[in-house]
Amino acid sequence: MPVFISYRHSQRLDAFIINERLKLEGISTQLDLFDNEAQQTTDDISGIIRRNISQCTHLIAVLAPETADAWWVPFQLGAATLVNRRVAFYQCGEATLPAYLEKWPTMYNREHIDLYVRAYHDEQTFKRSIDSEACEANATNRSNADFFHADLKAKIRRGF
Repeated sequence: MPVFISYRHSQRLDAFIINERLKLEGISTQLDLFDNEAQQTTDDISGIIRRNISQCTHLIAVLAPETADAWWVPFQLGAATLVNRRVAFYQCGEATLPAYLEKWPTMYNREHIDLYVRAYHDEQTFKRSIDSEACEANATNRSNADFFHADLKAKIRRGF
């Protein structure tokens, strides 16, 4: 159950911290930079998103106020939800993220990453991970993804 971590260059440190924390817990990751400064075209970015969403079961988008308005944020969110991936955001900075992102859990600090790790492992322990991509499993996968999102949001809200 690999985790796809997307970020812009200005959020590189936060993305690397998340990546290393997940690796310490034995969670495989795919870390990808999306940035105009990296000379990536729209086709490059959309191809990377489609490939990583299909290969990973979870998505963490590292967002700052200037990143939240990037076109690829709703694109990857749509790609991830279409195939029932687990979505979370890591917010850098103080500004409020757009309202359409409120449905999914948002992490703000390193303690929240620990809660993410716990939710990830709980999903495996209680057998709520993505079992099959078959059409008949779609409802179960959607229900399990919704549970993951609600569970992580509750953990973040409570602080444990």
